[in-house]
Amino acid sequence: MDQVSVVKDQIEGGKRLIEALEAAGCEVRIAFWAKPTESDNWYFYLALPLVDEKGSTQGYGIVNEILRKDSNIEIDPFEVKMLGIKDSIAQAALAVIKPQAPDSPFAARNPMRHSGLTRFGGARLGGLDIEGGALIYSPLATSKPWYGEGR
Repeated sequence: MDQVSVVKDQIEGGKRLIEALEAAGCEVRIAFWAKPTESDNWYFYLALPLVDEKGSTQGYGIVNEILRKDSNIEIDPFEVKMLGIKDSIAQAALAVIKPQAPDSPFAARNPMRHSGLTRFGGARLGGLDIEGGALIYSPLATSKPWYGEGR
């Protein structure tokens, strides 16, 4: 990425935080690391249906509780940014990892998630100008399929 890149501990911490949120019953629709152009820091963006339903304060409360209890998650609470799933930034990140299947009745679709990272090299993600691209977590294999009806 750039001079101030996301380190391995932050990447692993992001994965652990996603897993902890889902274990707590909080659905994570999309998560990624990005560095806004107006900042010197990378931030961990989380898009949760909970934010649309109950507001970002509820989301931050759950994240802060998890981070306080689990010292193995290497993320500073001030690095976390909450998004609703309807936010243009969340929608743009989802579009990056959406499978590109042809509109054919014979197209095979894999409903399972994989646990890798997708590197986005663009300079803008939805309404967010970013520097150095973004690292988008692909939905985890243990979770529900992320596309389809109601998604």
